[in-house]
Amino acid sequence: GCVGAPYGGVGGIGVPGTPNPETGMLNGRCPAIPALLKGSLSKLFSIRFGVPAVVRNDAVSATHGEMRHGAGRPFSRFALLTLGTGIGGSMVIDRKVIDGPDGLPPQFGCISLDPARTDIADPVPGMVENLASARALVNRYRQLKPDSDAKDAETVVDLAKQGDAIALQVVDEVARWLGQMIGIMSNMLNIEAAIIGGGLSLAGPFFIDRIAKNVRDFVLLKPGRPPVIVAAEHGNDAGVIGTAALALDMFAPTAEE
Repeated sequence: GCVGAPYGGVGGIGVPGTPNPETGMLNGRCPAIPALLKGSLSKLFSIRFGVPAVVRNDAVSATHGEMRHGAGRPFSRFALLTLGTGIGGSMVIDRKVIDGPDGLPPQFGCISLDPARTDIADPVPGMVENLASARALVNRYRQLKPDSDAKDAETVVDLAKQGDAIALQVVDEVARWLGQMIGIMSNMLNIEAAIIGGGLSLAGPFFIDRIAKNVRDFVLLKPGRPPVIVAAEHGNDAGVIGTAALALDMFAPTAEE
């Protein structure tokens, strides 16, 4: 998770799960860090640091950070995608981050793009997280090149930049899946932009431009227009900034008293 450091007597926490904003407890599963299910994070943070705290999903927090202080500032309607081990994110409509009941974030990673794929059928058949996350990119590369010892997406992307044909094929495949996903979002909501965050965004224009090229194949260009594809301005720090901003929104008046 990411922690917005206490500022002005408040604190914020972003976690890879579905925290209830009222209780600070996580709902359901948190496979990345199971220990987070054992108590109220906001209460534990408050006790440990002596300040009031807010807890939110990390991708939702990142969306707040980019909307207010990053690449989302020019846009009224956009999606933020966090591309890491999994795929998360949130949608902004009329400068409002769309969250769910009890803090449940959108499940972007579960959008099904290839439901016939029985090899990646869990928990949703052919979902984009199993096709285009950093983990999926590495798995695909090692499937096509079994003798490779590549262990992370950064290595595969670097190989693609160096001209490795298989790595370049895999990066292009991932960019096409993401283009399809963003095209679906654009056709539904006519978003102005898709902001790419998470670890894969650090690949820069080499990756971002490939996504943008593919989006055009999945949207109706007239009378619509393809959304702008940009990298998150604050990278993996967007969640820290977003949780700090949310904490100030909620507790700054109390902190000033």
